[in-house]
Amino acid sequence: MTWTHRDRILAALNHEEPDRVPIDFGGAEFTTITLAGYERLKKYLGVTTPTEPMSIIHSVAHPAEEILERFGVDTRNVQPGAYEGGRDHWIDDNSYVDIFGVLWKRTEKDVDQHFLHKDGPFYEGKLTVEAVDAHDWPDGRNPGLAKGVKERVAEIKAKGDHAICLYLPGGVIHRGYAMRGFEAYLKDLYKRPEALQLLMDKLCDFWCDTAETVIAAAGPENVDIIYFGEDLGTQDGCMFDPDAIYSRYLKPRHRRMVETVKGLTNGKAKVCFHCCGSAYHFIPHLIEIGVDALNPVQVTAKDMQPERLKAEFGDKLTFWGGINTQRILPFGTPDEVAAETRHIIDVLGKGGGYILNSVHNIQAEVPPENIVAMFETGVKHAYH
Repeated sequence: MTWTHRDRILAALNHEEPDRVPIDFGGAEFTTITLAGYERLKKYLGVTTPTEPMSIIHSVAHPAEEILERFGVDTRNVQPGAYEGGRDHWIDDNSYVDIFGVLWKRTEKDVDQHFLHKDGPFYEGKLTVEAVDAHDWPDGRNPGLAKGVKERVAEIKAKGDHAICLYLPGGVIHRGYAMRGFEAYLKDLYKRPEALQLLMDKLCDFWCDTAETVIAAAGPENVDIIYFGEDLGTQDGCMFDPDAIYSRYLKPRHRRMVETVKGLTNGKAKVCFHCCGSAYHFIPHLIEIGVDALNPVQVTAKDMQPERLKAEFGDKLTFWGGINTQRILPFGTPDEVAAETRHIIDVLGKGGGYILNSVHNIQAEVPPENIVAMFETGVKHAYH
């Protein structure tokens, strides 16, 4: 059998062992590389193709096709176009207001110059049902969201048989606390759940309508993976009580999102859920609502040992990521990176169910030699 890139990804997602471990780089906004890190990588590889940002706000790059081909990357990214006629605008080079009315400011002293949300429409006072209802919500059927999607799919298909990964940003947590403020959002789960649930429903409506708009533009038959997510864990534990809070307030919205995209693709597309930190106690919930893969598999977080994850959930969930970005990638040698990559492939990839990628985006401090070592090891290392 001659394996295509798409075959390789789909085999792993179906818990079958392909010819080698499938590789992702830039399939979504949180599986790529920061702009500063990308410039270092380009210089090291001798790549002169102009940098294409995947997201200015998250300060990440869309890797050039020649780099994706060099690293044997099996995925290709598709995401919504720019919203037309919204309130989003740049105040200056370091300040941006998005379509939800959230103010983002650049962290100028940070080498990667990430943006952080600094203000939003619900930051002040108590959150009320009336205030949420009165907000000028963006429309997930905005025609700008579909712009360029059909053309991008055609471009990918013309260059080979790659797995098409549709990244649908946002959700009910990340956007919710950007609009409300992180601390207030958490308090509202206990103090004002009625108003917060309405806020989440409005965000869920927008996300599901966006999914319908973009999937229709892409062609449902062309979408292999839907990628979205929300952080539920910290380095040391859960951000929310998995049963009392997540199950009651957040899980129903995530279920609706998963069921929406699976319905729109006639059950064909697999769903990859992004959740940083200690995701362990949420995994049974995610499996139950139909999630097929978990990213970024933060192996240094509490309860996230690769051996434990594979033993307990490996027959039900594909792991996407797992290469340590807190120590090995930035501070290890290329040999140490290669050894870690082989170890993760051997543990998580046995029997299928693993897609190689770093834990979250590759940061600016990661030496290009280590990036090359990770991907080259992925291409060369056989399953054991």
